[in-house]
Amino acid sequence: CLVHAGTGLLQEVVYLVSQGADPDEIGLMNIDEQLPVLEYPQPGLDIIKELTSPRLIKSHLPYRFLPSDLHNGNSKVIYMARNPKDLVVSYYQFHRSLRTMSYRGTFQEFCRRFMNDKLGYGSWFEHVQEFWEHHMDANVLFLKYEDMHKDLATMVEQLVRFLGVSYDKAQLESMVEHCHQLIDQCCNAEALPVGRG
Repeated sequence: CLVHAGTGLLQEVVYLVSQGADPDEIGLMNIDEQLPVLEYPQPGLDIIKELTSPRLIKSHLPYRFLPSDLHNGNSKVIYMARNPKDLVVSYYQFHRSLRTMSYRGTFQEFCRRFMNDKLGYGSWFEHVQEFWEHHMDANVLFLKYEDMHKDLATMVEQLVRFLGVSYDKAQLESMVEHCHQLIDQCCNAEALPVGRG
């Protein structure tokens, strides 16, 4: 189960590492069908029921709301936290882009609302804290978004160990290169601007 800040990119890297896929293949597939969202009944739950084990599932839920199998250590959780200064910029842009929210206030007001837990999805601080309290659990891998850009090789090695997949040295180097390509494609695409705090 992937839990996020930055899951769009993380889900593709995890899929790549776990399946040994090629980044070009990922570009041709609907990644949301390979990693459905737990809290979306349609199509998420329908797809989850059809997937064979081991399944990759994405979620934005706080730790306390995740299925009990995750709390009991029967499933693995990869959690990604992001620097709040960067996150609030992306979050602001996200709120402004949605018709249902259509936030039209200033960025400064949005930051105040973010800091005071006055936004619709709950407290970012509590969300991260709940997962941080479990970062030493054997079934939880706590990652930082910035590390994906700073030291991708180490993150890929962590994912390989955590997911229990095996690569020899040459395969691992190739996998890191594939992940670099994937990140470059995502971050250089004009349609996917990276919000910086």
